[in-house]
Amino acid sequence: MDRKRTEIGIARRVDLAIREAGSDVHSVAQAADITTAELEERLEGRAPFLLGELVRVGGFLRVPVTRFVEVAA
Repeated sequence: MDRKRTEIGIARRVDLAIREAGSDVHSVAQAADITTAELEERLEGRAPFLLGELVRVGGFLRVPVTRFVEVAA
């Protein structure tokens, strides 16, 4: 799987987790210690998530970070 497709897959899984948790982009951005605009860039696949951001998002949403980086077998 190429890098861009991987980044887009991560972004989609993060977006899904945000929606399933009933949270909003602003709150998640604050928890991840990034701006709302930066989070939106990541969710749209225009910028990659950093590992620390994924860890903070997962902690805020109470989901394991591995959920975001799962790879289809």
